[in-house]
Amino acid sequence: MIMKMKSLLASCLTVALLLPACGAPTTVAASKTDEKECTPLLIKTDAALAARIDAVIDDALGRGFAGGVAIMQGGVVVYSRTAGSASLSENIPVTDETLFHVASITKYFTAALTLKAAEEGVIALDDPIAEYAPDMKLSARGVTIEDLLLHRSGLGSSYVTERETDRDAALASIDNAPFDPEKMGRFNYSNDGYDVLGILLERIYGRDYENLLREKILTPACLERPRHWSLVDLRDPLVLGQPLAPFPPELINRNYGMVASAGLLITAEDLAAYQWALTNGNVLSVQSIEALFAPRAERKSDYVTFGGFWREHDALGARLSARGYEDWGDNAILNHYLDRNIIVAVVTSRGPAEDTGARPFRSELSAAIETLLSDAASKEE
Repeated sequence: MIMKMKSLLASCLTVALLLPACGAPTTVAASKTDEKECTPLLIKTDAALAARIDAVIDDALGRGFAGGVAIMQGGVVVYSRTAGSASLSENIPVTDETLFHVASITKYFTAALTLKAAEEGVIALDDPIAEYAPDMKLSARGVTIEDLLLHRSGLGSSYVTERETDRDAALASIDNAPFDPEKMGRFNYSNDGYDVLGILLERIYGRDYENLLREKILTPACLERPRHWSLVDLRDPLVLGQPLAPFPPELINRNYGMVASAGLLITAEDLAAYQWALTNGNVLSVQSIEALFAPRAERKSDYVTFGGFWREHDALGARLSARGYEDWGDNAILNHYLDRNIIVAVVTSRGPAEDTGARPFRSELSAAIETLLSDAASKEE
């Protein structure tokens, strides 16, 4: 099954990289990682689709939604909207410039940064981490870079790095966290594993993760607005959409729990544009894109990829998905329907709160949009 899906991925990338959809005006080159020219996003609003999605968002607004939704097809923005209040106590509207904390979608960016490091020859995905952190107990277990990317290192999500501002102390705290050897080699969702990746990249390059991400990933993607957890005033609604509950005060400053696994702040439109830049070859080589998108180990109803998940949708075909959720309310989703070259991004700061049991807005809105897209696809056929 995985081999069949990888063959499908190769054909999807051929379409995405070479054959623009939805009236995109120019042919797209297969790889443009050396080009630095940035041009504004093409906007061609689909009025009929917009009316239907507006109704979905309006309904969510009545139940507290605040955030943004963006949809691209073939490199063209066919829908983009921000809505709601960026502040709980003041009437400060969400704007196109309002950033949102996308939590674990950060892992998807860290995966791309890791693949960029592999392109540059400073690491290999099959390298044992012992080459970069020889004194770790984790190194003695034979864990590789790829194991960290695929959540199969045996590590879990201890959140111990949230107390650490020093990278060596953060690495040691992970190494001393409880470890279940039965989970080695198997999928076990792990913030700790991506924290380790970020720290190793900092060690290898001798630079902070935030600077590396901007230079090697965000700038080639022509994204200037995204910021990181430690680089803004998190409590300013003019900068960041404020969540249902205040950010835990102990997390406000830079800490290694909010760096490589969960620290990115971005808009929905920029999230969609980033995915298009990836697919368009502006950030990574074609080989790295294939590695990033490829389905790997099966997990219940989907497959694990580097930093995300792959699933086959009945109506829309292959779907690559990255998701994030914090218990104070922030949540987000990025879905790329590779067969149809449609990208959907949803960001919000308003939950619902994780402990309510209610469906998060990211899931509710993306599912409704998926249904609308499926209906449109069926009519085309």
